[in-house]
Amino acid sequence: MNIEKKGLLFLSYGSPSSKDDLVPYMTSIRHGRVPTDAEVANLTHRYDVIGQWSNVELQTMAERQYNRLLTLLPSIPSAIGYLHMKPSIADAVDTLVKQGVEHIIAIVTAPFFTSLGTGAYEKQVQAAIGDFQDVTFDVIRAWWDQPSFIEYWVKAVSDCINDTKDVFVIFSAHSIPLINSHNADSYALALEESAKEIAQRCDLEQWSVAWQSAAPHGQWLGPTVAEAINQSLHSGAIHIAFVPFGFVSNHVEVLYDNDVECKELVDAGGAVYMRAEMPNCDETFLQAMASAIIERIYS
Repeated sequence: MNIEKKGLLFLSYGSPSSKDDLVPYMTSIRHGRVPTDAEVANLTHRYDVIGQWSNVELQTMAERQYNRLLTLLPSIPSAIGYLHMKPSIADAVDTLVKQGVEHIIAIVTAPFFTSLGTGAYEKQVQAAIGDFQDVTFDVIRAWWDQPSFIEYWVKAVSDCINDTKDVFVIFSAHSIPLINSHNADSYALALEESAKEIAQRCDLEQWSVAWQSAAPHGQWLGPTVAEAINQSLHSGAIHIAFVPFGFVSNHVEVLYDNDVECKELVDAGGAVYMRAEMPNCDETFLQAMASAIIERIYS
């Protein structure tokens, strides 16, 4: 197919811009279940702490990444869609079809694939495209194995720890429910493989992979970040550096779950909390997405 008939669909989770967004946002995340007052209050508090309501950069991070990504790509029709905010994925598909796109290349900002996580985006794309005859799509399920993904995190980890001694590095990503053990295994293996390569290139002596931001119910993939912190404290680490490389930008799960909750545990253990800088709109990092997209454009 000619490149002129292809279009890019950039997919992201979505982030609330105001407190009025919270109930519909949380209802979408909970598959139609309206959150309780306590759940809304809990998330409101977390966003209050990180300054979500006054920080335009946090509110528009995905859009900023999308616009920066486009500067690294050939000129093709494109649209952005969110899993839990507007414009929806269906809205974005409709935008591309109206531009004459016959084949959609979709990419999710999450670099690692899980059927329950990134797979949810793919299902929505498939459903939206079902409304149009003769329109096909291709989803880039993972892009962590692109060289510039590793390149970014090697530099970020090196800059974070610098010449610090007695440091234990914790690579973290969002946990997933242990509903499908094979899915959990493949997700964990990909993250562990990526972390191992970064650790080796940074000459790290002490490091581990841990899982964060799990819901308070059900069985989730572990070990948890709290368990990893305890492990590092028992090993005698004076400094504990977090690398939330399963995420792509500053948002509540990094700025609160890591920088508040994890920091409190590290401080209580008498160690020093450190964290690698998140990619946000870094060009080296976004080149990983761009390279994966370009491969599909010309395949």
